[in-house]
Amino acid sequence: MKTRPEQLEIHGVPPYVASWSAASIPGFVPAVLDRWQRNHGELPPRFIMVLCPLVEVNSIGGLPAGVRERTNPRLRLQHFTGCHKPYIVFFHAGEDAEEWRREVQDLLSWSEGYAVESVDGLTRLRFVDAVEELD
Repeated sequence: MKTRPEQLEIHGVPPYVASWSAASIPGFVPAVLDRWQRNHGELPPRFIMVLCPLVEVNSIGGLPAGVRERTNPRLRLQHFTGCHKPYIVFFHAGEDAEEWRREVQDLLSWSEGYAVESVDGLTRLRFVDAVEELD
């Protein structure tokens, strides 16, 4: 199933996050989801997705140990925005998805987290949280 931009809804992104959000870039999330499906098969109907600029990860010397411990390498991918900015995207499904998101996102500057749901050919992203600068 190919996700088209018109099949995507994004809800609840605050204005201060929308100004820098990768999810708000037209076509970015559909391209990420399509790539995932081409490489790994169907996504679950509900999951958590965290987006983070790769430059932020590289600036701290790579993925923090806590992120590596909490993420499966098969459930993350790197993808470029339309303006050639690389992002790392993490996926997680399951009962612990919200706790996982919080733990991972707390270690990543300029990250944004979404609860994703696919129903009847429509993909909905519900903004959960964003982390700008880490303390």
